[in-house]
Amino acid sequence: MMILGVVFLGVIALSSLVQAIFLIGLAREGRELGRRVHEMEQRFETEIRPTLKNLARVSQSFAEMSDVLSTQAKRVDAFMADTVDKLQEATSSLRDVVLRPLGPLVDITALLKGFQKGLEIYRRLGGMDSAKKGPAHRYQDDEHLFI
Repeated sequence: MMILGVVFLGVIALSSLVQAIFLIGLAREGRELGRRVHEMEQRFETEIRPTLKNLARVSQSFAEMSDVLSTQAKRVDAFMADTVDKLQEATSSLRDVVLRPLGPLVDITALLKGFQKGLEIYRRLGGMDSAKKGPAHRYQDDEHLFI
């Protein structure tokens, strides 16, 4: 039984040795990993952080520019609305100034055109000579009825 105890003791010693070698390798790799993480952190601090700060400044500038453009767009919109209103007022005033005095003139022109059309139809029907010619001459067109 003594031999069996020595064998088991040897197996335990060998396992402890393998475990120690494994832990030493793990510690070396952990230290290497820590060194790489530290290098990445330093690189991040020196290269990426300033870029992120610049990006934040650019983003803030874009936000401010957007606000300014929005304000300017509202001003332009108000200006255009005011201009359109003033143009409509000017057009209305001009129409009142020009067309009011011409109103009676338009009525007189329409009356004269009516008289002219009546004379034209009277001449087509024969005028005063139609009574001398005989029976009444019928006008074939309805156009004279439309004024």
